[in-house]
Amino acid sequence: MKYQLHCSAVKLARKDGLFGKSDPFVIIKSYGKPVGFSNVVMKNLNPFWDPIELDVDACGGPHESITIEVFDFDSDAKHDFIGSFTVPIQEFIRNLNKKYPLMNSSLKKQKPQGHFVLTRADVDNRPNALAYSVHFVGKSLARKDGLLGKSDPFLMIYTNGNIQGQSSDKLIFVAKTEWIKDSLNPVWDPLTLSVHSCGGLDMELLIRAYDYDSDGGHDLIGACTTTLRQLVTSKPTLLLIDQKKVGKLYNNSGTLSVGTAPPTQPLYDDNIGRINIQFRAKKLDNKDTFSKSDPYLKIMKGDSFTLHTTPHIKNDLNPVWPAFDLLVSECGLTEVLTFEVWDHDSGSDDFIGSCAMSLRHLLFWEKNPAWRLKNPKRRGLTQNSGMLEVVSLNPYASGPSAGAMAGPAMAGVPYASQYGTSHPPAYGTAQPQPGAYGTAARNANEFPSHINANIPQQGTAAPAINASPLMPQQQPHNVPYQSQYTTNAMTSQYSPQGSSREGMQAAGAGTQVGDISLQKQPEPYGISLNKKPEASSLPSYATNY
Repeated sequence: MKYQLHCSAVKLARKDGLFGKSDPFVIIKSYGKPVGFSNVVMKNLNPFWDPIELDVDACGGPHESITIEVFDFDSDAKHDFIGSFTVPIQEFIRNLNKKYPLMNSSLKKQKPQGHFVLTRADVDNRPNALAYSVHFVGKSLARKDGLLGKSDPFLMIYTNGNIQGQSSDKLIFVAKTEWIKDSLNPVWDPLTLSVHSCGGLDMELLIRAYDYDSDGGHDLIGACTTTLRQLVTSKPTLLLIDQKKVGKLYNNSGTLSVGTAPPTQPLYDDNIGRINIQFRAKKLDNKDTFSKSDPYLKIMKGDSFTLHTTPHIKNDLNPVWPAFDLLVSECGLTEVLTFEVWDHDSGSDDFIGSCAMSLRHLLFWEKNPAWRLKNPKRRGLTQNSGMLEVVSLNPYASGPSAGAMAGPAMAGVPYASQYGTSHPPAYGTAQPQPGAYGTAARNANEFPSHINANIPQQGTAAPAINASPLMPQQQPHNVPYQSQYTTNAMTSQYSPQGSSREGMQAAGAGTQVGDISLQKQPEPYGISLNKKPEASSLPSYATNY
């Protein structure tokens, strides 16, 4: 159950000096975890906030208690605490218009710092969405391209926990926006954030704003932390802070707010089985004295497991390698992979440079398709040894293609796709067209034909195992059957001919239980329970016994 809480406050304490007021906002906590957020009301000691969403289930139920805290918003992110109180949810909802004193235990004189009032509580029966289309807006961002220049800002979003909600010190990539040229007040295209990829509504998110540089050395503008719940249930004003500049004369590097965040359908990044991808490199370091490098690309998981190695391209510092497949089952969607470029030699190969990213990061390649290759041992002013770029990327909601299933001998060899030339829409586009896989309001007929044909419909029987040279397909002996599915669905090798009701009604007279005859014997063309099958009609493997 969810409520939309209409809240106000009366006679709040002044936190912006004797002649100033306060810029109050509300955070509702359950067991110390933020579960509700308000907007900021500027310069007001008697504020009325926009409705605050409270998810009772996220708090543990209506009998649990919540703590309501009121703060004064400050531009340096050091928000001043005004006061708080704790109350059971059920009691809070029932006692409308009651004035709750806001207390601050850090003050010497213990007196209310204002009063908090719930004027109305509307039941919100809308189901929780699986994803949201978040429209980020930046304001007054720091200049990173010189005194006369501006910035080319883009956002990177991470979580420091996995999808099961377990906290971790390792940052996990979630999503990123496109970069906008020469803007200190950027308005980015809506970005789809799924609850699953964010680790839930209440997992802490880290948002970093960068200034895009063509050499891949993007400059950090500032960062902030939030949750998906805060982004989509309030209109937050998030301060971008550069920790290297924090001091007496520094406030922030700009603000980040959310224009709109309507529910939407999640993209299919969590349902893909593989991606077909093609890379190229540009301006690679030359490792050969009398000729050019012979580069090849190697994808690593961990320190020792090689996922794929491309063929080397002779005498080329701007190579384009053939496309190949990466399986999600092998790579993982969020695990960081290492992409290494080497120069092929007759003896030992020379290392050119590497970069690291996850498959989910690759799926956002259209936002920025280039990554800088670094070599820590490179001599010079920088470690930059070239650029790695994505030429094309196509994700598939399927398993490996036929070539990958041919046996261990094919391991590490690129295999041909079993699909046709038509592909699903590329992942990460700013505004997918209606009807594309993963967008809102779709049905089975809107899936690409090569995908729809291989996906069983909901409620159908378990599909039969496809025949292959390693597993010969077997059918029930001498039982004619007819599939009950349409040509677009998965066929079953165990579907009996005709419907069960028609077969029972055709049984004729005899002892009846409803339409079922208990004495009817099988027809001559059916299965004989006494006659043994002839050896000639048995499968080949059965005649050896």
